[in-house]
Amino acid sequence: MKCSNCGKQIPDNVRFCPQCGAPQNTAQSQQFTAQQNAQPSGPYAAQMYTGPGYAGNGAVRLGIPLPGYSDRVNDPEILAAVKKNRKAAGIFGLILVPIPLIGFVIYSLVTKKMETGKAALIGGIVSAVFLIFALVSLVKSRAKHTYDAVVTDKKTRRVERNNSSYNSYYTKYITVAKREDGKKIKLVERDGSQIWAWDYLRVGAQFRYHPQFLFPYELYDKSQAPYIACVGCTTRNPVISDRCQKCGLPLLK
Repeated sequence: MKCSNCGKQIPDNVRFCPQCGAPQNTAQSQQFTAQQNAQPSGPYAAQMYTGPGYAGNGAVRLGIPLPGYSDRVNDPEILAAVKKNRKAAGIFGLILVPIPLIGFVIYSLVTKKMETGKAALIGGIVSAVFLIFALVSLVKSRAKHTYDAVVTDKKTRRVERNNSSYNSYYTKYITVAKREDGKKIKLVERDGSQIWAWDYLRVGAQFRYHPQFLFPYELYDKSQAPYIACVGCTTRNPVISDRCQKCGLPLLK
């Protein structure tokens, strides 16, 4: 067939002319356009937004919130999830503290290689260290505050592990940002840990840090976000979702 715009002969059933790029009025192209503009279905489908800057290739990105920080940080469901997570973390910490003491005592009774009193003393010291570490971590987490920042740089660093028997390395992922008060901060992540800031925050992105959430980063402009993570269970959800597809918690939109 011939292009309806420039008249060049083109293959049948193509959606766009390879010469001028004009869309072709074919049954296949009409079906493609209808699929692209179809609104998503399901319990978490969001409303269509057709504002400027959100259309591309003849299709509209659906459910994209306007730029701005979400007012859902004080949503009752989210606050209840934060309280539940803190309680679970506290219980887990209390369970871990006596384990060294119990373990050393059991070891002494089973193997007879250590006096029970000595084992209890060593186990008690280790348990005390665990307790101090848990308390310091708790104080530090409570001392953190919400802040706004802009990502200024991202870099990686290969670090050698201190091991006398063989050489091994791990990678540090460093996201550099400037806070609203002018202070420079570094969000440092590494192999084997959650690589959240590095994956989610691009250079130039404005974001807000929420220390009370499991996933603490919220983008100001979510139109370019690769996903929206649930603040309660860290599940990565499509940007069009309104609630977490795993736990059903409202997303920061």
